[in-house]
Amino acid sequence: MTEPWYQPPHLAENAASASGNAAAFAPSADDVFARIAGRYDFLCDLFSLFAHRVWKARMAQVIAEAPGAVVLDVASGTGGIPFRVLDRLGKRADAPRIIATDICPQMLDLARRKIGERPGVDFALADAHSLEAFPTASVDVFSISFAMKICDRHRVLDEAARVLRPGGLFLCLEAARIPNEALHWAYLKYVDWCMPMIARLATGNDPGAYQYLTRGIHGFPSQHEFAREIGARGFRDVGYENMTAGIVALHRGVKT
Repeated sequence: MTEPWYQPPHLAENAASASGNAAAFAPSADDVFARIAGRYDFLCDLFSLFAHRVWKARMAQVIAEAPGAVVLDVASGTGGIPFRVLDRLGKRADAPRIIATDICPQMLDLARRKIGERPGVDFALADAHSLEAFPTASVDVFSISFAMKICDRHRVLDEAARVLRPGGLFLCLEAARIPNEALHWAYLKYVDWCMPMIARLATGNDPGAYQYLTRGIHGFPSQHEFAREIGARGFRDVGYENMTAGIVALHRGVKT
């Protein structure tokens, strides 16, 4: 399911696209996540055919093995990443503090219910674009999963670079480009035709529940291009790990 970390060349080049929001999604204009919060985990299983569980487990493994005292998980949704990290950490004496954030109160409430009253985890209503509550150089790991495509990734990367301490780890799990062009073409056909049909049935014909997803998958940069954007923010040791033939990639970078 996974491939070794790959480090693209020429990471200092700024290959940022004109628009940082691949899905052209504006939460102030569409409260889709509030509407689908209760079905979000089910939809993730449905859209990915359960593969998202493997992808998130890998990300949680990397976070759990990273050194540091504070993990900031932004756009946490229903808490899938913090929940898995906590399970991996168990009762470790040196376990980091985990802060789960989201801009949608309904999603954050579900994260609280999923994780429960476990020590070492806090919840905060926060916008990934503007993390004023978190001081500069205050966290050791910054993670975001499957939300970068619906954010202005340039602003999120800037905030990640700001709040991370020198040597801190940036992680992003996101849609990617399958290196095999024929396979990528077939996957996009699935995204364009099958996914909306499934989503309409699962959401009662709520178009917002899938349109942002299809636009984001099409519009998100390739692994190489996104790695260059990360490097252009001053991160070093930038690389990515393809999963499931490159349908998604886990990106990483270290704050200089």
